[in-house]
Amino acid sequence: MKEQYKILIADDNESLCQVLEELLSEEGYEVTIAHRGDDALVELQRQPHHLALLDIRMPGLNGIEVLQEIKTTFPGTDVIIITSHASVDSVVEAIRLGAQDYMIKPFDDLDIVSHVVRRSITKRRLQDENNILVEELKDNNTKLKASIQRLSSLNNTSRALHSFLELDDLLKSFVEIVANELDADRVSLMLLDKETNELIIEAAVGLDEQLVRSVRINMGEGIAGTVVQEGQSILVKDIESDPRFSKSNNDEAYNTSSFISAPILLSVPITYQQKTFGVINVNDKRTGGVFTDDDLNFVSNLASQAAVAIMNVQIMEDLKNTHFEAITALAEALEAKDSVTRNHSDRMLRFAIQIADRLGLNEHQKEGLRYLAVLHDIGKIGIPEQILLKPGKLTDEEYKVMKRHPVIGAQLVQKVSFLSPVAPLIHAHHEQYDGNGYPRRLSGADIPIESRIVSVLDAFDAMTSDRPYRQSIGLDRAIQELKDFAGSQFDPCVVEEFISILLEQDGIHAEDVIHDTHDEMAEPFYCESIINTAVITRSDDESGQESLS
Repeated sequence: MKEQYKILIADDNESLCQVLEELLSEEGYEVTIAHRGDDALVELQRQPHHLALLDIRMPGLNGIEVLQEIKTTFPGTDVIIITSHASVDSVVEAIRLGAQDYMIKPFDDLDIVSHVVRRSITKRRLQDENNILVEELKDNNTKLKASIQRLSSLNNTSRALHSFLELDDLLKSFVEIVANELDADRVSLMLLDKETNELIIEAAVGLDEQLVRSVRINMGEGIAGTVVQEGQSILVKDIESDPRFSKSNNDEAYNTSSFISAPILLSVPITYQQKTFGVINVNDKRTGGVFTDDDLNFVSNLASQAAVAIMNVQIMEDLKNTHFEAITALAEALEAKDSVTRNHSDRMLRFAIQIADRLGLNEHQKEGLRYLAVLHDIGKIGIPEQILLKPGKLTDEEYKVMKRHPVIGAQLVQKVSFLSPVAPLIHAHHEQYDGNGYPRRLSGADIPIESRIVSVLDAFDAMTSDRPYRQSIGLDRAIQELKDFAGSQFDPCVVEEFISILLEQDGIHAEDVIHDTHDEMAEPFYCESIINTAVITRSDDESGQESLS
């Protein structure tokens, strides 16, 4: 018998108690004797018993009273009633109160006693085993639910991570997911700078912004640096007792003096194709407690998914840069046909993103703006050179042809899948804020904000650039023109932010802004054509025809 069961015998008949003690002890039970009802309760208070044999009649408390107290105070103790009176009422009352069985004395056959006790003990053992199995089942069920929840969370997270196109968004989402899933007070994601070989915090939850910007950790330095160097996770449940962090016990202990150190922490490497290039650090549960092996497995699996997602985003960014470089080369090739507009796209790009940042454009919009600044005049490729390069004023028919270039440009880029979102922006870059532009006479917010930005920059570049038919009007005059036509030709918000950028530059000279300007040589420049639904400047597009920039 693996467990020695304890049996309490409560009877005022000392001889009977002695016989029962010898019998049950020989069968392997641990027996305690009490001759009074209240003494029986004292013994149960002193130590738990699996079974109590209670005589109905005893000095002090009787068997029924002791039974009632046992069921109230010691519910883990089973009871068998012993009676010398075959009173059906007494037996029925005892069973009703919770007695498991009963025996009638004197005992003619002690085997009956052994059988009744063994039956009760067997029932108790089966009940105990069943209770253990039920608890184990509950525990396993809880763990299974937690595992399913973690698996579901990991699966959903994996899909979410692979949906991001911007690295900053990906990393920010990653640390937020880890913080929420592990209920962590602080989470940081660090990536290795290839040039300096330092770890830099790229995204964090619960850390001071100044700390995020200033922290730099060398390979092998502190816990985070060691994790990246060795490519192995570290789980710390008690940093004070962990031998890895005790210098007195280990000369090779991890240095905790640098940034990533806390009483309770989890640090996991971010590895791709056996090369570790980052680390995720998790510190302190908000509700107390320690991080578990399940937490470690979750973050490790998530880090593997994040590594792939990060590499994919970086590959996409490299591909975008390659595309952009190719497109820029195409725009430069187009501008090379016309010495008047050469470097026009470069000059546009210088201010486009600055304005976008001030206006709060998102990354997707800023990406479209970059392409628009380079490609807005791509439709000129479909304009005959005799019109495009004509040094004098265009005829009405030639001007109509020139005005087709936004449509031609939009049609061209629409055929390239990754550029197709830029097509509407190109199509609208000659629309005017008051609806007097072309080709669709859009107005106000119906004109994409990216197109409204390029419209202002395009006009400013035209006004501050020398042309064969006129010289630059100068920076001051150009700024005044933008102010005068804000709200009619131009979006006033874009004009305001652009002028603010120009005025904030220290020691600004016109030639430093976009192109060489010659205020003192500038011929009079008027915007009469606004009244006639034309434009305010001689633009790059029309090479002499006054039209929308």
